[in-house]
Amino acid sequence: MRAVITPLLGIAATAALLTGCSLQDDSVGPGPTGVATKLPQDTDRAKSSEQAREFRSWVDKHGDRSQQKAAARVQRIIGDWDDKSGAAFISTDINGGPTPVKDPMSTAETIVKTFTAYIEPQQTRVNVYDVFGQVLTGNAGT
Repeated sequence: MRAVITPLLGIAATAALLTGCSLQDDSVGPGPTGVATKLPQDTDRAKSSEQAREFRSWVDKHGDRSQQKAAARVQRIIGDWDDKSGAAFISTDINGGPTPVKDPMSTAETIVKTFTAYIEPQQTRVNVYDVFGQVLTGNAGT
């Protein structure tokens, strides 16, 4: 029996890897590009909502119209970036929400650039996620 199971496990693992499955869980950790592919769990919704409100308020005062429009999509900001390094996981209503976004990628990229200006000069990884928690874009922390 053992002689049959061992080759079957090898075949199953090979098939999984060849079909795009991964043995690594990248749902919260960074993928090969340094961007977490799924929005991490929000353990403090009050804090993440407040961080989003503070960011939107800053953009309202300092941003241009396109930045304000993009920032209005930000629902929560998960993470810490108070030190010289850190990570910000930005949850948005892109691909959902009350009004559709004509260019989701452009909107997400605007959010990354605007957030980077907001936290300057800290070196923070910034990732933007759609309403379903799927990564849209990010940076590796410049």
